[in-house]
Amino acid sequence: MDEIVIAENVPQAKAKANKKRARKSDAVYQDLKRKILTGTLTADSPITEQSLAKDYACSQSTIREALMLLQEYGLVVRRGYQGTFVTDPTPLEAKLMLKLRFDIESTGILEAAKLVTPRQIEELRELDRDFEEYRAVRDVFGCAEVDRYLHLKLFRIAQMPVLEPVLVRTTMMLQRVMLPTPRSEKAWSRPNVTPHKDIFDALQARNVQGALNSLQAHILSSAVLLAPHFYGSDLGRLKNEYDHEPVQALGLTGF
Repeated sequence: MDEIVIAENVPQAKAKANKKRARKSDAVYQDLKRKILTGTLTADSPITEQSLAKDYACSQSTIREALMLLQEYGLVVRRGYQGTFVTDPTPLEAKLMLKLRFDIESTGILEAAKLVTPRQIEELRELDRDFEEYRAVRDVFGCAEVDRYLHLKLFRIAQMPVLEPVLVRTTMMLQRVMLPTPRSEKAWSRPNVTPHKDIFDALQARNVQGALNSLQAHILSSAVLLAPHFYGSDLGRLKNEYDHEPVQALGLTGF
């Protein structure tokens, strides 16, 4: 259920030789991603390949592969001789990333509503059940992984593959902004967030406007709950700031 992975067409012998290292670099990538998204690893100090290789008992080339993937998704930045650092988005960057996600997914849900099948809706509901299981045990990273994949799977129904990598990177960076903030027990047990279920119910009922409204409310209410230091605590004000007519295929005929 991980992000978009583009497989390289390497010769078979080389692929076999690299298989073990690839598995190790994937494991290192996942663990570093968990530490970054949950705030265990911060921008306060540089990350060195040498120290990580020692920590994970692997080669520096394996660490390098993991760091390159983290950089691809915007979670780390390399600053030459200074080293590699966890990214630290500014408030302006955080607002722009939320707007980008809001716009992409808003258009996506309108297209998905035309194409979605009952089977796809059931698959989304199954992912939501997985999400709720992670929430029940207060697993921040587990929730993040399932949520990101759920939203990507929903967006894929819209058949706009060029934008999928943009959405994945944007969503992951927003998780970088939101997840390190400690959550109260009430925020876990009774979160004031529009649930995924409302989106799926509207899709199943072929209620396009209802699906759009539920998706937008879900994105913005999550931002207010998890990152009020960036987005404020007034959901109505945030909605007014971001609310506009989504781009639609029918509106592109004049281009």
